[in-house]
Amino acid sequence: MTEAPEPPGAALLLAAGGSTRFGSDKRKLLFNEEPLLSYVVALYERVCPRVLVVVKPGDERIQGLVNRPCEWVVARDATEGMSRSIAAGVRALDSAPWVIIGLVDMPYVSPDTVSQIARTLEAGAIIARPRSSGRTGNPVGFNSRLFGPLMDLKGDRGARVLIDDHIRDVVDVEVRDQGIFRDIDRPEDLT
Repeated sequence: MTEAPEPPGAALLLAAGGSTRFGSDKRKLLFNEEPLLSYVVALYERVCPRVLVVVKPGDERIQGLVNRPCEWVVARDATEGMSRSIAAGVRALDSAPWVIIGLVDMPYVSPDTVSQIARTLEAGAIIARPRSSGRTGNPVGFNSRLFGPLMDLKGDRGARVLIDDHIRDVVDVEVRDQGIFRDIDRPEDLT
């Protein structure tokens, strides 16, 4: 029995935040006995052949937390908001046909959810986002046709504006995964 070929898209993990509400660098937090950053890279690596991690200038030391292959992207203007991290990461994608944008502080997302989003993009979706119990969450996938608009985003709202502008192109992927809503912003989010 042969395995299905890996999808040719990429995962883009946003890891340039300041962890101000958490009180310390949550990327270093031990999660399931490994640094959170490494855990989330491994989660996406199960599905995507390429994983890019976006960090801010001066974060070179953080690379030592990850002991698996990934590409590092420095968002020089990361302090201007999440949109600038997205833009830096998308610029680094080259010819990828699609990207799944995930947040490094969302380790509870199921690999099956990431896989379903990847398959939906492979099937031709322009935007694919997970949906559970009538609510949508993260991560969200984008076809390369939206790479230009992703690089043009401004502010700290991520890609929500782009999703709203292209709502007719959105495919909601039904999942049974509460991890699409759960992030780690404060220490109490770990309980």
